[in-house]
Amino acid sequence: MAIRLSDVLDVLARGVTQTLERQVLDEGPDQGGTVRADWGIAEPTGTCGLVALCGMLYIARQLRPDVTPNVPEDADLLTRMSLATEYLMRVQRESGLIDLRDCNYDSSPDAAFAVLALCPVIELGRALRGRDAEWDGALKRIEVFTGMAAEGLPKGGFHTPNHRWVMSAAMAWSGRLFPFMDFTRAIEAYLAEGIDADDDGAYIERSAGVYDAICDRSMMILWELLGHEPALRAAQANLALNLHMLHPDGTIETGASRRQDQGRRPVPGGLALPYLMAHRAEPDERFAQAASFLWSSGRGDTAGLAYHILRHGEPEAPHAEPRFPFDFRRAFPAIGLWRSRRGPISATAFAGTTRLFALVFGQAELSAVKISQSYFGVGRFVGDVLADNEAGCMLRSDGDQDVHRPGYDMPLGRPVDPARWFETRRERDWRALPYCVSRLTIREADDGFDLAYRTLHGATGVTAQMALDFPVGGVWETGDTCLRPEAGQVLFLKHGSGAMRYGHDVIEVGPGADAHRMWAMRDAETAPDHVRVLLTFETPVDHTVCIRCRRRP
Repeated sequence: MAIRLSDVLDVLARGVTQTLERQVLDEGPDQGGTVRADWGIAEPTGTCGLVALCGMLYIARQLRPDVTPNVPEDADLLTRMSLATEYLMRVQRESGLIDLRDCNYDSSPDAAFAVLALCPVIELGRALRGRDAEWDGALKRIEVFTGMAAEGLPKGGFHTPNHRWVMSAAMAWSGRLFPFMDFTRAIEAYLAEGIDADDDGAYIERSAGVYDAICDRSMMILWELLGHEPALRAAQANLALNLHMLHPDGTIETGASRRQDQGRRPVPGGLALPYLMAHRAEPDERFAQAASFLWSSGRGDTAGLAYHILRHGEPEAPHAEPRFPFDFRRAFPAIGLWRSRRGPISATAFAGTTRLFALVFGQAELSAVKISQSYFGVGRFVGDVLADNEAGCMLRSDGDQDVHRPGYDMPLGRPVDPARWFETRRERDWRALPYCVSRLTIREADDGFDLAYRTLHGATGVTAQMALDFPVGGVWETGDTCLRPEAGQVLFLKHGSGAMRYGHDVIEVGPGADAHRMWAMRDAETAPDHVRVLLTFETPVDHTVCIRCRRRP
């Protein structure tokens, strides 16, 4: 579907209405601020968002009255926007910066986010000067707040990698709007560090669900305003990477993330705008399709999209073919992922973590496959090696996470200070036992995957398990039972197959294995928020689990 201005503005208007419900109208120091429900206090970052939404809606009404929603009315919109701006000016610190009230105080990064939110309003809003005295006054206040915030950025500093690009983009845009401000040296200092994108196109934080959109938009701004080609190439590479991380339902794989979205499945609506910006810079039909796909799946940055369309016109509808998201199989060695997407089936294998495999199929999801042995605390299967092959991929665990295990410590034959007991382990001889080396081979199959778990080296008779963790809400079915398991529940699949059903979408697994009945095997990670299906073994192990995806009435 094409991204139309009328649709964007409809969503934007609803966002304005919802945000205005959280604005403080009573007289007092918080008047005009918006309250975060989870904090119970007014705060500047959300209030800045309200100003950006209101400002863009008002501007759109003046420039494109033919497609703009009529609620709320202009007069009320400007009044509420001015109240919000006055609140921002009251809470703005002497440095020009603002607070993120749950962690960042006198914060230049959060001031940079505010600047980036308000620059589009200033840029387009200046063309409306002289039409309405109330708008002129509201715009002047926004300019004063934004200018003071921008002036605080060069010496403000940052504390996460993505902040560097937000701050550089904010200084570039505000420098364009306020020519008397010269941020050249400050921007050059940030850009001199080089762009932090690896060979797969991932930034340091690998945050497909949150920060990739922030970084990519910032990179595209640096390209558009400064012509900085490394920024363009970094954004293109990251956007191409995220094409491969999207699931068919519009959510995105975040298993490699180093931020708060890790392991979640958000719809990354914020990526729609960077995809449009990158497509406009150098046409790429995949990017145009991704923007439309994400807009239809999760909407996204409506104020940013409204600015982009008002400035550059509505994007053309992407071609119907190839269908997006496309099918593929590919390894991403720099971030330690292997991805497969075949129609509605989207799967991921992970290196460097105990979460080895995950699968999404419509409403159904297998959140994690984990393997463990109860073996001196080093029996957890961690993908030390990830190798792509013609049929799928292979993970190998070397079992050597601890240099002094597996085995038994020998006595030192001298007094040992109890306060230094653990330090003396390195001084001790020890009786070493074999490492538990294992392999998990993942092969694509019709309607699913075959997971072959095999121990390659280690002691015999060691208890082991394969755990398949499913989100709560499914119905577990076998040949002779059916139940709705609860969070934290553990089910043993002793033999045959079982199926977890979510509506009409079903993930079948089997055959089972029944070597022991350890509900919470020592050293194995638990899954209190999931339903766990266990297959149990004693080493040596050579077992293949077939995972199949079905749609059933």
